[in-house]
Amino acid sequence: MQNHPASNGNPRNPNSLHYIDPSGRLNSYQQAITEIGEVIQFYDSDRRFPAWGFGGKTFDGTVSHCFNLNGRAGGFEADGVEDIMAAYASALNNVSLAGPTLFGQVINTAARIAGQSLSYDRSKYFILLMITDGVLTDLQETKDALVRASDLPLSILIVGVGGADFTQMEILDADNGRRLESSTDRVATRDIVQFVPMREVHSGQISVVQALLEELPGQFLTYMRCRDIKPLNVQMAQTCA
Repeated sequence: MQNHPASNGNPRNPNSLHYIDPSGRLNSYQQAITEIGEVIQFYDSDRRFPAWGFGGKTFDGTVSHCFNLNGRAGGFEADGVEDIMAAYASALNNVSLAGPTLFGQVINTAARIAGQSLSYDRSKYFILLMITDGVLTDLQETKDALVRASDLPLSILIVGVGGADFTQMEILDADNGRRLESSTDRVATRDIVQFVPMREVHSGQISVVQALLEELPGQFLTYMRCRDIKPLNVQMAQTCA
């Protein structure tokens, strides 16, 4: 989830993408969390989601590019979509928006969790949802993080809100047939990024489900097949046969 003052504006200003409307009307970020969360939450058995913010001056006064959205030092998980929404609203009251906008730390944090899972459950697969207005400062560092993460059970769904120029996000999506390359000329093992501009969803060009399922299933299957990881129920059936 992105917080960037220059592009998003003061959250107390009704023109800001982060403005919390007293009438209850959802802002762009709340709409994205709700609409996408309602779809992907059913793919998580316990519906507990790590929730981070980036680009904010946190409770201790330091600018962080990966902080716990709920403000708690001990735990970063939220219980369902409603808890993510509550943590987001709380963060806006307690965290000052601050640049620059860096994706790398959040991607590396998610990649670390995905990598650690390999030691105890190879059947797990992770999806990192990043909501952004499209303004990115660390494009090359982000490419490096994505190339490193391309070996892991991880897909990254970038959702664009607002009317900004999303050229950088389309570069990361790499739908032109060329995989991302790192600063050391390493080529990504596979495509792990999908970019969805919410303005296309809200204009009726595509549905939320269509946008989400366009690439993610293929990315998941590519990872599992390359490692010869079979569905658990198939393995159990073969054992019992």
